[in-house]
Amino acid sequence: MNKKNDIENADMSAERAAQVNSVMCIVNESIEKLKISLVIPKILENPLTVSRHLKGTKYEDCLHIIQSYLTMKKPDVKLYRPEECMQLLQLIDMFHENYEMLNNLPNWLDELSHVDKSLLNSLTLLQNIAEERLSKSAIAELAKEKKIHQVYHDNEQMKRNIREFQAKLHNQKINLRWKLAAKDGIIKKYEADLAFKKWDNNVHIREELVKSSRRIHNIHVASVIKQKELEEELEKAKIAYEKMLKENLAHEKEVRDEKNKLLLQLQALVKKFDQNIGEKIKENVYLQEEYDEQKRQFDEFLEEYQREEAEYEAIVKTKEEEDRRKHEEKVMLFMMTRAAKIIQRAYRRYRRSKKKVEKKKSKKRRN
Repeated sequence: MNKKNDIENADMSAERAAQVNSVMCIVNESIEKLKISLVIPKILENPLTVSRHLKGTKYEDCLHIIQSYLTMKKPDVKLYRPEECMQLLQLIDMFHENYEMLNNLPNWLDELSHVDKSLLNSLTLLQNIAEERLSKSAIAELAKEKKIHQVYHDNEQMKRNIREFQAKLHNQKINLRWKLAAKDGIIKKYEADLAFKKWDNNVHIREELVKSSRRIHNIHVASVIKQKELEEELEKAKIAYEKMLKENLAHEKEVRDEKNKLLLQLQALVKKFDQNIGEKIKENVYLQEEYDEQKRQFDEFLEEYQREEAEYEAIVKTKEEEDRRKHEEKVMLFMMTRAAKIIQRAYRRYRRSKKKVEKKKSKKRRN
């Protein structure tokens, strides 16, 4: 039983290999015919070069067709004549049938236009993809589809993670704004307190000066002493004011430095986030384009494969009907031969029995 399964698997592998070889031969031949078609203008423009490279080869007979077409073609006539069109078609058919002559000609493919090179590269890419896809089994294709499906799910998970990270970053921005607003409020409160104290000190100084001026006339000695006291108090107030001012400025500087530090951290996080998002978006776009291209090529190959499979089934059906007809003819011939033999044996028995009966009758008559 195992030997039978191995033989069936080997037959299937050989059949698939034959189908793959048939498809690849068609693709390769199409590419070669396209190459020779693209360089036909160069061949017609350089008949001497072509004659020099093909002379003495198996394609030497093709030179007569090329020379005949060039002789018939008139450069001053823009419209093609019917015989010239027919000659051109024969010339193109000759090039397609002898496309291997391109190996003996100069490398004119490098001088093709960008559009022609793109077409040739596209067919070459199609050839490579077809060879790669046909050489793989169904299990490998299923594994590849499973991997693509997994990449898709990973990409969706990455998108969800990005949205969550964006929400967290938004919350962090809001919290940072609230912190900065609170610090700005504290700074404004300190500034208001400082302004109020300045105003209060100025008012207090003015009141003391007014009182001192009024008391100078009454108590000169007391006014001098009081003036000294006021000067001392003023000095203390200035020292206290300067001290408070320095403390407020230092605190304001610390708050400003903290604000700048937080802004730098925020800018670094935003820049890193933008870089990660850009890379993920590029990767997603590349994977999507690669998937669409692979799917399009697979659909084209599937259509070609279905068409080939339909042709193969039609050929197989025709072969089966032919074999069935031949078998029925053999069976009918066998039946007719056997029936003839049976009839002959029955006729011989009948003749023998008839002779016996006649012998018995003749004996009775003699007696």
